[in-house]
Amino acid sequence: MSSQPNQSLIDGIRCLQYLVSSGRAIGCRELARLMGINTTRVNRLLMTMASIGLTMQDAQRRYLPGPGIHALAAQAIRGSALFSHALPLLERYAPKDIVVAMAVLWEDQVIYIYHSEPGSQVSQALAGFHMLPAWQSVIGMSLLAAESDDDLQKRFTDEQWRQLGPHVAQQREQGHVVWRHDDGEISMAQPLGAHSAALAFAGMWQINEAVVETRLEELHSLVNRLTEKP
Repeated sequence: MSSQPNQSLIDGIRCLQYLVSSGRAIGCRELARLMGINTTRVNRLLMTMASIGLTMQDAQRRYLPGPGIHALAAQAIRGSALFSHALPLLERYAPKDIVVAMAVLWEDQVIYIYHSEPGSQVSQALAGFHMLPAWQSVIGMSLLAAESDDDLQKRFTDEQWRQLGPHVAQQREQGHVVWRHDDGEISMAQPLGAHSAALAFAGMWQINEAVVETRLEELHSLVNRLTEKP
């Protein structure tokens, strides 16, 4: 029996993830371009998934997630130890006056699984947020630091690496990232141990260094809560 990964299974899962993350109806050609594979192959994968209800087509023959995706999503939530453990703690202990987010890294994209904003009564968890390129996200910067510079520089442009590189170095040296944006916003992130996820605070504007340190202490404390064994 071959020990090689099944490429058809890999492509099918990637195809479904890109489709769901797009947040809109999408055609085979566009999806193939995003994935970097053949259009005919993408069409075959989408039709196969449509046969079991994971995808469906609109009147323009573009693809959308099908009804089967709801069952898959419910099963995924139920099976996520990170989500089931972290959500009650985030709802109880996360600061309410800033943006708090938890996300994972997938194919150099950040996928949010929790996001709350100041004044919001209900967080958006596992819904409502698209993929964000990792080099544009403080969470992405924090998680990419686990890889070598050589591997990262092969995947990112020189411009992207100029933004990403210093924050990757900061994560390795200090165990967290503090990103001082050009517009005055400050965001920060710290990985959540073995979960391949990270927690971030954002939406902090024109704050002084004393407040930055206080927020970092809050972030570290909340990460410790989330990574404690139940």
